[in-house]
Amino acid sequence: MRHIFIYILLLSSILSGSAQNHPIDYFQAPLDIPLILSGTFGELRSNHFHAGIDIKTQGASGHKVYAVADGYVSRIKVSPWGYGKALYITHPNGYTSVYAHLSKYHGSIEEHVKAAQYSRESFVIELFPQKEDLAVKKGDLVAFSGNSGSSAAPHLHFELRTSKNEFPQNGLHFGFDIADDIAPIIREIKVQPRGEKSQVNQQELGKFFKPTKEGNIYKLEKPILVHGKVSVGIYTHDLLNGANNKNGVYSVNLNIDGKQIYFHEMDEFGFHETRYINSHIDYAEKQLSKKRIHSCYLEVNNPLSIYEHVENNGVIEVDSIHQGKFTIKDVYGNTSKLHFILEATDYSPPTNPQINEPTVAIFPYQEANIYKNEGIEIHIPKKALYDTLQFQYSVSPDTLSTCYAPIHHVHNENTAVHKSYAISIESDIDSTLKSKAFIAQINKNGNLTYRGGKWVNNKLTTKLKSFGEFSVAADTLAPTIKGLNIYPGKTMTSSTLRMTIKDDMSGIKSYRGEIDGKWILMEFDPKRARLTHYFEKGLSKGKHIFSLEVEDERGNISNYTADFIL
Repeated sequence: MRHIFIYILLLSSILSGSAQNHPIDYFQAPLDIPLILSGTFGELRSNHFHAGIDIKTQGASGHKVYAVADGYVSRIKVSPWGYGKALYITHPNGYTSVYAHLSKYHGSIEEHVKAAQYSRESFVIELFPQKEDLAVKKGDLVAFSGNSGSSAAPHLHFELRTSKNEFPQNGLHFGFDIADDIAPIIREIKVQPRGEKSQVNQQELGKFFKPTKEGNIYKLEKPILVHGKVSVGIYTHDLLNGANNKNGVYSVNLNIDGKQIYFHEMDEFGFHETRYINSHIDYAEKQLSKKRIHSCYLEVNNPLSIYEHVENNGVIEVDSIHQGKFTIKDVYGNTSKLHFILEATDYSPPTNPQINEPTVAIFPYQEANIYKNEGIEIHIPKKALYDTLQFQYSVSPDTLSTCYAPIHHVHNENTAVHKSYAISIESDIDSTLKSKAFIAQINKNGNLTYRGGKWVNNKLTTKLKSFGEFSVAADTLAPTIKGLNIYPGKTMTSSTLRMTIKDDMSGIKSYRGEIDGKWILMEFDPKRARLTHYFEKGLSKGKHIFSLEVEDERGNISNYTADFIL
């Protein structure tokens, strides 16, 4: 049945155009500097596959960004998060190019954006220009590279998508001049028991094995002793010329005794399926060690379209001696191989059996599930889980001094959740603090993370996408505001006005800056807690009054006012 399912996915992918021939000479490079990559398509990221290629910009912002082909600007989005300042250009050949983490747009595009921001009095904006509004030619300067949004360092995030469905394509198929003659690096494999009484080297837990290397051939010196059924995952990355960044690989192929067990390639995917990465990887291992491993094992609720072939969900029954081989490739065909042996052995009763938390309910993944206990209620929609879950729950009456409810241990943070689920927690918090209350997630160090919440039938309710420990806390502290280059009476010689705004609990919800009572555009960079205003040319010389109001997610407000001379 699983073979049929995978075959249908593959056929559907082919019919939708994933197997199409990519135009090699149609698009020019988006930058006029050497294309050295810090990230590749399909890389394993937090909660998503990387949808483009990241082009290094020599450690600086401000490099010219060019339209890669004729077309028109079809979408513009400005956000403090995610892609930051992003530009979308639709081309007549059926593709859309995407340029993200920009510092600034160019010419009529910048004018179009700024006019809309002032009209709506909002830095955050999303626009869908008409075809005739902002036409571009191949090679036109359209923007400047930057570090906006959730970018960790200056670079250009570049994508090519099919316009009809917005599926991102592997940009390295399109003939850009990128040097790569380095084969992928294989770091470890992880053999994971997949059945009752299954063991790896006489243990019922997954175990890592590090290979030796000769050229691009890797091998394990000793057989891996197995009882029962296992899956074999791989910890691997790719390198490209000119950079040390650990990039994603293009394909993973696992054979046992010459028979293909698992194979995937990263040609395209849909944004609707990208969160299934948490099932594709060994999620528990990522939580524990930060290693992102291709698990090569399919949970029942994982319909990712990248899988070309998966035999028996990736489960291998070890009943004798089996020859294993991984073949790992990058998009340019550079190849590394790893050879290993799985050898059947007798069951060894554990000397220190693993003790698991007691199961309080069974949650079938294909059904909606509800759990209720004193002080808590949990609603998990159908297919929010990747497999049927033996759900665990406990409560600690002794809470933290900063909390107003017991600590609820909702399963564990090493199990991934695909869709949002609802959680409601009772609290005897004082009525004067109710408007400031929120559900807090508590990490192992006792630190709180804001998870929102609103009162429904005397319970604080929110939606979550992770399991863990939760309680109720309150945020009564207003954000802090600090002028960086302004203070009352300052004579401004700079072309910008810069502030920092911070909120240590619920986070910044909104801000409004004004000069002489009129709204001004202030760009927000959360990474640096920085607000920046670029003085408009029309602002007259002389004395002015600047004011700023900042509100956090629980309604706490701070204000700042300073007169200045321009």
